[in-house]
Amino acid sequence: MKKSLHNSNNVADTLGIEIGQFASQEIHRRSFLKLTGMTAVGMVIGIRTAVAAADEKIFEPNAFINIRSDGRIILFSKNPEIGQGIKTALPQLLAEELEVDWTQIEVQQGMLDARFGSQFAGGSTGIKTNFDQVRRAGAAAREMLVEAAARMWQVSLDVCYAHAGMVIRKDTQARLTYAELADRASRLPVRENPVLKDKKDFTIIGQPIPGVDNHQIVTGRVEFGLDARPKGMSVAVIERCPFFGGKVKRVDDAAALRVRGVEKVIIIEATKNPTQLVAGVAVVAKDTWSAMKGRKALVVEWEMPEGTVESDDALKQQFEKNIAGEGQVVREDGNVMEAFASCKKVHEATFEAPFLAHAPMEPQNYIADVQADKAELWGPTQVPGSVRARAAEITGLPPNKISVRMTRVGGGFGRRLMADYACEAIFLSKALSKPVQVVWTREDDVQHDFYRPAGLFRIKAGLDENNRLKAWHIKATTTSRYTFSGSSSPSYQTEVFPDGFPAGFVSHFKMEYTAASSLVPRGAWRAPGHNITAWIDQCFVDEMAHLAGKDPVDFRLELLGQEDKVMPYSDHGGPVYHTRRLKQVIRTAAEKSGWYQPAPKGVFRGFAAHFMFGAYIAEVVNVSIPDPQSVKVERVVAVADCGLVINRSNALNQLEGGIIDGLSSALNQAVHIDKGRAVSSNFDDYKLLRIKDAPIIDVHLIDSDENPEGMGEMTLPPLAAALSNAIFAATGKRIHKLPILPLERSST
Repeated sequence: MKKSLHNSNNVADTLGIEIGQFASQEIHRRSFLKLTGMTAVGMVIGIRTAVAAADEKIFEPNAFINIRSDGRIILFSKNPEIGQGIKTALPQLLAEELEVDWTQIEVQQGMLDARFGSQFAGGSTGIKTNFDQVRRAGAAAREMLVEAAARMWQVSLDVCYAHAGMVIRKDTQARLTYAELADRASRLPVRENPVLKDKKDFTIIGQPIPGVDNHQIVTGRVEFGLDARPKGMSVAVIERCPFFGGKVKRVDDAAALRVRGVEKVIIIEATKNPTQLVAGVAVVAKDTWSAMKGRKALVVEWEMPEGTVESDDALKQQFEKNIAGEGQVVREDGNVMEAFASCKKVHEATFEAPFLAHAPMEPQNYIADVQADKAELWGPTQVPGSVRARAAEITGLPPNKISVRMTRVGGGFGRRLMADYACEAIFLSKALSKPVQVVWTREDDVQHDFYRPAGLFRIKAGLDENNRLKAWHIKATTTSRYTFSGSSSPSYQTEVFPDGFPAGFVSHFKMEYTAASSLVPRGAWRAPGHNITAWIDQCFVDEMAHLAGKDPVDFRLELLGQEDKVMPYSDHGGPVYHTRRLKQVIRTAAEKSGWYQPAPKGVFRGFAAHFMFGAYIAEVVNVSIPDPQSVKVERVVAVADCGLVINRSNALNQLEGGIIDGLSSALNQAVHIDKGRAVSSNFDDYKLLRIKDAPIIDVHLIDSDENPEGMGEMTLPPLAAALSNAIFAATGKRIHKLPILPLERSST
């Protein structure tokens, strides 16, 4: 019998964020649904500007496309660009269906606008959830342009077709450019159900098109949040309470106010919701340097939070107590206790994962200009809708009086799913009645993050007389991010995954979870939950393969079975996954890495495979051991099935980036807690992988006609497991604690 409490397939629940704050105009719910035609895969075409453009020769069939009589074709990318390439990929979908040459278009970042639908970046959903919606937008515009041409020529639609920004008449080869048709097309009714191109006819989708901002980035002209400089803007830096949950008790700001350029010192009280404002003291100045000097001159006395002061050791004790007791049963198949009694071999291990910081290259920053009757907001965010919602709460302004502009984002990784730093700018701008930019330092960013939850995991499994996996029991305890934020979602959600492999392939399976109590801020960190569960599951599968005396790849394939199955998956990326696709990436990774061939002398290999967010990944890591305390990663082979690939170049960039990020976190990273505060502060003690340590990376994409899935997070989760398994092959020692380095500390 299977009992599962995990039943949410809603990405908003999974990510713990607010999606789609559709408030750029006041729309009744019924009218909005009629306007957008929301479906399970996104918003169908049918959106049109509420007010006609002043220039009647502009063809604007929807929020995504603007074709002008001067020949300009502008395509708008609706989601924040956090480095995942969405600003290029979404316009590729538009251009494909619109039938324009890529060189003919100009791509612009869209503002927050209800007509676009949901505009957030997270959970590797940017392409998946917008694939049909954006294609329909392009196809609808194409059909309207074809109809405009047919009417001009007074011929039937079937003798006209679109190609390379023109409509061509088959019988005479007469042609009209989109610019020439803009005026007539703008007067036609919007096509609600356009015919989409067959995938075999794609000419732009699937191509390795360079990022539309690449040239501006390398020449320093692209606008990141820190580049924005509205007229009359002040800069604020904030001395935040170093103790989690603490308050401002007393402030002596006399020295700070004497610093040249300092304008004001403002105390910030913490909000009830810990994901918005934390206690601190803001120093507002004419420029960043003056604000930082003023902050150094502050004298602040802090009021410590009630209760025990947290530390690594105290949390570890709580974890161990939780693991020793009974947890909430989130899945139970068969009877594991009875099964263990009849197993021929039984093995047990405990895994420990630390807090992790996001560490984006661009520290947090945001600009707000709050006026009496409106507010203008702009900066780097993954959740512009949440920023607007928080602004409405803080200012009391109606949402339609709050504009949100998205700058390019210097890295997100889940950190910018929070709007706390935007709330700071909004709060200060409201208090000062002028534009304010809040700027964080690297130390601010590391010490006041919403960290990847820490946790402890104990797994026990048994083999039958044929060395087949018979029983699996996992007990998990973490500092649940949903518990921290006060979410209504179950505390275990995104901490453990009841339908994840090997669940469903072991006759006797039990999963228990207990949330740990902590004031340490937690949030979504790249590949939420999976960044730990893939490590523990794939390490322990490897350990059971070794106990069974079987090759690790063969052991996984044996577990999955000969039959191709469709497995239920009640989480983000579900509602099912296919063993056929998982087995394909496993076999392909073994082939591409030469798994069944002898490794070069001194090189050792580890394997891992995983399903998450709708995608299938298998990885092989090659390592050497130059000395007893270190490890050199020589090569990583990754095989990914993420469905149809929109931009091959960008897909490879994302998958390779996930591997590098996974190596950084697995080898070196941990945020340590002592006396109620974060000890880590900068890249000297929170180390990112250096260029000299980067391995050769060999990524292979499975050709697929399945609908596209995300790319941004997929290669990270199994990396730590494949690396740990390779280290075992080299040293005979299992890695049960992260980070891995130095080896003697982390190996057992």
